[in-house]
Amino acid sequence: MQQFVYTNEGKVLLREAKESDIPKVYEMYQDYYPKSWWKSKELNQLRYEIIKEANGRVFVAVLNDKVIGHAEIVLPHSKERPVYLVRLDIHDDYRRRKFGIELVRYSAIIMKNLGCKGYVTWPDVDKSKGLFKKVGLKELSRDPQLKITIINKRETSVKKIGELSFSERPKDLEVVVGCPWGRNYNWIKSFRACQEDVLNYQGPFVHQVEVDGIKGVVLLDGVGLQIYLPQDKTEENDVIEKLIVYGSNLALEKGIKSLHINLRTQLWSQFDMSDIWQVEGEDERLEMKMDF
Repeated sequence: MQQFVYTNEGKVLLREAKESDIPKVYEMYQDYYPKSWWKSKELNQLRYEIIKEANGRVFVAVLNDKVIGHAEIVLPHSKERPVYLVRLDIHDDYRRRKFGIELVRYSAIIMKNLGCKGYVTWPDVDKSKGLFKKVGLKELSRDPQLKITIINKRETSVKKIGELSFSERPKDLEVVVGCPWGRNYNWIKSFRACQEDVLNYQGPFVHQVEVDGIKGVVLLDGVGLQIYLPQDKTEENDVIEKLIVYGSNLALEKGIKSLHINLRTQLWSQFDMSDIWQVEGEDERLEMKMDF
């Protein structure tokens, strides 16, 4: 299935990306954002491979054989859970012309036709909020995204049980710290980026741990921290704080001094990490969802 959008510039084609489109995605970003995964052709290709390995789809907007829009979606293992829009970007020269709206709407139709039950994204508060609302996504929450420098360790009662490999992803646990969506994608990205030694990723160091009789998992990849707990323990704030401290201590031991941490607002409002962290920046992430 493909769709056309007619504009003053010509006929824009919306469709799922082909392998031959991936170099064109790279060229799109070179015009205005040659950073992160798009600062080299090799990183651009690696990201595409990660998305595909995570049961993902890539969509593009094409004008005169040039990619001017790019979207990445990962599908959950169960169609009862929503698909996750990992990234949406439109070339600087074509923004504010509804291409973003059309690309989201088009990808949502594809996902609905596949039998998926919903569509979720996790953008910066000021980025594309209005766009997603126009398509039908509703704001669920606003949560802090912290950039922290680790300045000290703190004693913790968390005990390490063992280490997990790539094939031992904790499928029966819920994410309580880190991105709650696209779990398979985030797991694969951590391992693949660390394996390729790119973009400051390190490890990953994946520890199975226990505290207060509760078992969980702490994943540290040099860039961020993810914490997993059983579904019936996700409101145990004292346990979550201890696991965050454990992850922070582990980072310092591995020579990692800076991290991005994503928390729920109610957690961050209760924690005092001033003895071990210096907060360098605090942004907000929006959780937005549309049910089909």
